[in-house]
Amino acid sequence: MEVARKARPSLLQSNTATFLLLCLSILTLPVTLLVTLAFYAYTTITGTSLDYRYHSDPCGRGTTVLVTGARANKALTLCRAFKKAGCTVILAEEAKWGTLTCARFSRAVDHFHILPDPANEPDAYISAIQRLVRLWNVGAWVPCSSVHATMVDSEAAQQIAALSQRPHVHTCEPFIPFPEVCGTLHWKDQFEDLCIELGYPVPESKKVTSVDDAVDFLHSTETLAKGHKYLLKSLSLDDLGRDDFTLFPLRSREETTRHLSGVPTPLSEKHPFLLQRFLFGNEYCTHVAARDGAIVAFVACRSNQLLMRYGDVRNLSAEEKEVGERLEAWSQEFLDRYKAKLGREGKTDWSYALTGHFSFDFIVEDGVVYVLECNVRAHTAVALFSDHPSLAEHYLGTAAPTEARVARPDPGTAPRSWLAHALPLALCRLLPRRLCALLHPQLLSTIYPSDAEDPTTSPPAGESAGLLLARYAAGAERDGIWDSTDPVPFLVLCHVQWPWLLLRLVWRGVPWSRVNVSTSRVFEC
Repeated sequence: MEVARKARPSLLQSNTATFLLLCLSILTLPVTLLVTLAFYAYTTITGTSLDYRYHSDPCGRGTTVLVTGARANKALTLCRAFKKAGCTVILAEEAKWGTLTCARFSRAVDHFHILPDPANEPDAYISAIQRLVRLWNVGAWVPCSSVHATMVDSEAAQQIAALSQRPHVHTCEPFIPFPEVCGTLHWKDQFEDLCIELGYPVPESKKVTSVDDAVDFLHSTETLAKGHKYLLKSLSLDDLGRDDFTLFPLRSREETTRHLSGVPTPLSEKHPFLLQRFLFGNEYCTHVAARDGAIVAFVACRSNQLLMRYGDVRNLSAEEKEVGERLEAWSQEFLDRYKAKLGREGKTDWSYALTGHFSFDFIVEDGVVYVLECNVRAHTAVALFSDHPSLAEHYLGTAAPTEARVARPDPGTAPRSWLAHALPLALCRLLPRRLCALLHPQLLSTIYPSDAEDPTTSPPAGESAGLLLARYAAGAERDGIWDSTDPVPFLVLCHVQWPWLLLRLVWRGVPWSRVNVSTSRVFEC
């Protein structure tokens, strides 16, 4: 079956799922509260809390770091890393998400601020970032914002860096490339052109701005002769279209036209799409942090369309470890080639610095590495660095000479997933399949994955709720939010933040198809 558009839930189904999740949150609250209070009291009394040494010895504080994008797990991970390094941590988030975000209650956070919406008020957002930099004498700004804010963050970074070039002005280093570089990497079509210019293989693709464009390409004699299949990908953020994995072309021009005419976000000049050749191979995501083109932190994970379990590929098998090493070498080589290209074009000043996040997505097919896109922002896979002793120093360029040049998770690091995601799904396996299908049209395919060996599945195929909890308790699996020295964010995530986000949808009368606990993202229908 070539058509693979997932069914969307009705408002009744979404509200029923929300009600059941709220009931689960209420039922488990006493246990979570007891565990949180126990660890909070113990770490406070014994002086082992995350922030103890910095509250007791303020003279030991170092750089002031601003982290934006508080609702995402990656922001909390980096806040904790900077706090452990002795930094003063300022956290900020957009008003729509920041009110009850769990990270603001972390011991790692010294001050929290609300920001304007970068999509609707970009100038006000940039001004707010600049104001925070001046207010707290911020020495480094690390954006962890969503894809919506990437280019606005880049523009803000350029303005802040330009001010820092002036004499007698406080210097703040933004950890994001500036607009020309950022845009080239951020926009899928521009990134693909760059990869081709630098000599890297990319899957064949075609930018289309109308149904006619797409159909003409898909059913042309040349395309049909190749025998390839293509996926339709939005060049802008398109939550409504993320559930459609139809492989084109369909059997006839009429079928293809009919299907493309029904996509939730119509193809247009304003909303262009990319028809990209479908590759048969394992997909990988990476977290890549670099300073002046040199990688300072790297990890690669197996990936899928909605990834909720992150494991370092080096721990999967010898073959996967080799793939991870190839992807790291590819990433460094890409930055080297791109830096050399900029140099040949005379673009060598600070505004073209390759400092920031360059998190590439790949597919490896028949031994060939194909790059799919570059996320110019922190990746959720940074959660695998939560125990790394010098991640912050690598980010700030202050790592000791005795440290490895590139920070990587320790060998054997347990996979990261989210109990708030995995436990409800594991409990759903206790229900009759027919009831699951009635509750949510995508529930069955989620709790009974087609590939039982997929290392990205959370909870793993066939695993009961009891076994899931046992693995977490034994440390074989780690929650991305939970930290015994900083336990409050986990409590807030499970019993405040997510109930609040779901109840907002009920109030607005909007159904949802999926949620991503790691990014606090709700996929509205």
